Amino acid sequence: MSKLHKDDEISLIVQEDPTPGRQLLTKRERKKNISFLTISTFLASSANSIHFAFYSLYFTKLCENIGIENSERIIGITTTVAAFVAIIGIILADYLNLLVGYKRVFIIAQALIALAFSFFLFDEFNRLGLVIAAAMILSLGFSLNESPYAIILTETAGEDKKGTISALTSFFGRFGEVIILVIVFIVTYVLGITYTNNERSYYYLFAAIAVALIAIGIVFFVTDPSRKYKEIALKEQEIEQSQEQLNEDEEEVEEPIEMQEKKTGFIRGFIDTFKDKWVLRIAFTFFMDALLWGIALGVHWPGLQSDDLFIQDLALKDNETSLLLLATSLTVLALMYFGKFVDKFGAKLFLFISEICGLLWIILSVVYTYLVFYLQEQFLWIMIIARISLGASIALWIPSTTALFTNVVPERKSKVYNSIAIFRSIGWLPGGFIAGFLFDSIPQPYGFLTPMFILIGGMFFLIPLFYTIPNRPSDMKNNKNKPKKSKTS
Repeated sequence: MSKLHKDDEISLIVQEDPTPGRQLLTKRERKKNISFLTISTFLASSANSIHFAFYSLYFTKLCENIGIENSERIIGITTTVAAFVAIIGIILADYLNLLVGYKRVFIIAQALIALAFSFFLFDEFNRLGLVIAAAMILSLGFSLNESPYAIILTETAGEDKKGTISALTSFFGRFGEVIILVIVFIVTYVLGITYTNNERSYYYLFAAIAVALIAIGIVFFVTDPSRKYKEIALKEQEIEQSQEQLNEDEEEVEEPIEMQEKKTGFIRGFIDTFKDKWVLRIAFTFFMDALLWGIALGVHWPGLQSDDLFIQDLALKDNETSLLLLATSLTVLALMYFGKFVDKFGAKLFLFISEICGLLWIILSVVYTYLVFYLQEQFLWIMIIARISLGASIALWIPSTTALFTNVVPERKSKVYNSIAIFRSIGWLPGGFIAGFLFDSIPQPYGFLTPMFILIGGMFFLIPLFYTIPNRPSDMKNNKNKPKKSKTS
């Protein structure tokens, strides 16, 4: 009886369990992975919430201190360049995942993020170049972090529980955000203390330390499924070598096939991935989504905090920004439970609902801008409702995208995940530049509103697109079905 080809062996394994990484990890290793990833998500989200709360105001105030006007356009250009860096990071992540394993890439990403946060500690130098460099390094770190984190998490959780575990870790992540934002809210809104960049830099110090601790923890507490794959592969290779003499004739036939597979180039791997119609369709969907959302979000926070758009008393300050972010995080925290149903009903249903919630957010943001600009009164309650709607969108989005992007056999996860992520990052690429250009070129408030109008119009295309995407590629569907009998004439 002839020996099975390696692809056939993998196919048989997948039919028994679509997530062999879970089978290769011991129960103790799985428990340690999930426990640490939950804690690390808590710390990382705490650190990231600091950046999201303070970055725009930090950037704007720095520009004011050194006499630079049109900070919104500079932020838009910086965002665009950072999106380009993210694309490089995603390509690099896929290469490094194969070269050194998911765990080491995960560590490198945390080191870069911690380094970027540390750049905000030097506020007294008033160096815009440092902040721009931090934005680039941060973008690279986030893009390197995404796929190894998601793949380690889903491979550890297993196919039937990856949505549930993703929702669990995200829940604790949002809990970390809430703690930080409550502190900022109490200090700025309740106590009435006004922050300068000097005070904001202390928060960034905490962020840098938190992420550095994550990097150290990964070394000791995370077991890499890709290492397990390599151990199994080495054992299989030893068995094959011991049988070389018995199967000499068969080896002469199979060796050219294996050599041909090894010669498949890195870039060629991405090209081959997009030959899968499911991957191409998912990539196109998320490209369009990122393009439209990138334009709408390009100068969203800088615009709301801009004295050029609103009179000084009505532009958002640290206290109001922290309140809005807190409303979003609390909503995500409350609704993250529903992420467990992604495993039961599929990702596309929740992505569809997520987009509808996003549409409500953008409509309310437009209404808020009109009322504040023309009536010269603060309608913060409208933005609170808008941010609650956005929180609902995020709560459904996170576990759904994690589950959808990893709905492939293990050996394809890194390539497929990063291929889709590249298209998504390309979509984000022009958003900041377009939004910044529109903000400066069109009289206000329409310079600020036009990017949001673009997203509202695009939603009538995006919502049906998400409703019709397939949850899984054809090969995963076939793996879940019983083998069909061969047709006979």
